[in-house]
Amino acid sequence: MLRRNREIVIFNLSAIDLFCSGMGAVMVLMVLLMPYYRKQAPVPPPRPAPEVVVTPPPAPVIPKPEPAPPEPGLKLRSTDVVFVMDATMSMNEELAAVRSSMVSIVQVLRRLSDGVNVGFVAYIDRAVPWAIPLSPVGRGAAGDANLRRLLQGIAEVQLVGNEDWPEEVCGGLAKAAAMPWARATEDRRQIMVLIGDARTHPEDHDRSLAIVRQWASASPNRSVHAVFTPPVDLAAQPGYKEEIGASMVYFKEVAAAGKGQYFEDQGDLLGSILDILIVR
Repeated sequence: MLRRNREIVIFNLSAIDLFCSGMGAVMVLMVLLMPYYRKQAPVPPPRPAPEVVVTPPPAPVIPKPEPAPPEPGLKLRSTDVVFVMDATMSMNEELAAVRSSMVSIVQVLRRLSDGVNVGFVAYIDRAVPWAIPLSPVGRGAAGDANLRRLLQGIAEVQLVGNEDWPEEVCGGLAKAAAMPWARATEDRRQIMVLIGDARTHPEDHDRSLAIVRQWASASPNRSVHAVFTPPVDLAAQPGYKEEIGASMVYFKEVAAAGKGQYFEDQGDLLGSILDILIVR
């Protein structure tokens, strides 16, 4: 008698066939019914957000600044100036410098001043042989003509020798003070510029300072300046060192009496003159 088969077979070939047949039927139905499924419209891509244009607020109206007042020293008042100069032999280079730079000096004053008047005095040992009175040399045909006369007058100055050291500084200052100066006002400044390398004669020392002091005190806008040009080549010779020292002291006294400035020329006479006429 055969032994009974007690194995339990869950899946056999017949069951697998049935399962596959069922799955196949389902697949066939899906394929047949797929065209009838409801189609959804494609979702359009999101539109870009409209660009936001930011309009800046209008700029505030800035008021135009009022014109600034001219800086002090850049615009000068009307200027009257007389150069009082030693015309002895030791002043050869200085006289040449004044002759060559006078046009430049006047041109600078024309740019900075509303009105310009210039005069010139040259003294020697015991006389004052050359004096060119104050004349308007401002811009214009008349000013140009007066400037030519001024230059011609300075060109006619001839250097003169002498035997002693002191010169007629007192007479030169007196001649300049006696010129027909215009009435000094707040809008007009008046200047004397003394240029030399030797003091006045000892007997005229006090009188020369009194002339300077009296002339300068007539108006707060008047001043006398001194440019000392020491003869360096004579400083080492016996006796001249003392005279040079005494002359330096005298020129400082003239500047102090005239409420002005003292300059010691070191080869730049034009620079010293412009310092007086512009900076002050």
